[in-house]
Amino acid sequence: MQLDAIDIKILESLVDDGRASVESVAERIGLSATPTRRRIRRLEDEKIITGYRADIDAAQAGLEIRLHVLVKLQARDRPTIEKFETIVHETPEVQSCDLVTGQYDYILLIHLPSMKDYHRYLRQFLENNGGISSIESNVVIGNIKRTAHLALQAKT
Repeated sequence: MQLDAIDIKILESLVDDGRASVESVAERIGLSATPTRRRIRRLEDEKIITGYRADIDAAQAGLEIRLHVLVKLQARDRPTIEKFETIVHETPEVQSCDLVTGQYDYILLIHLPSMKDYHRYLRQFLENNGGISSIESNVVIGNIKRTAHLALQAKT
């Protein structure tokens, strides 16, 4: 699906406020409610809008430590990959997991209450997943920029 300028305005409006009413979005983009509602529905049907979520401050929720964990597998065969990815899916502490190129195979984002909890998590994670060759952990000490906006451009 190709996005036009109005679709992009709708997406930007919903990224700014996912709880905005159709009428509010319509007003912000300069369109009436009915075509705005149709466009939002189409964006949902086309899986461009995949859901609406609350943005939670992890530290305020008691998860003080945020880490980027780089993981290299011992082997890149199907059983090793499937076992690792299954464990990641079953682990609630893992907020996201990206398959990447380069020296490591995956980058995980993990939120935990403390370093003691990370130590316990890491031991348990390694015990459950013998296919890991190496792990490098990077503790996030501050956030410089976080946005849900995408650099979308309308197709002409």
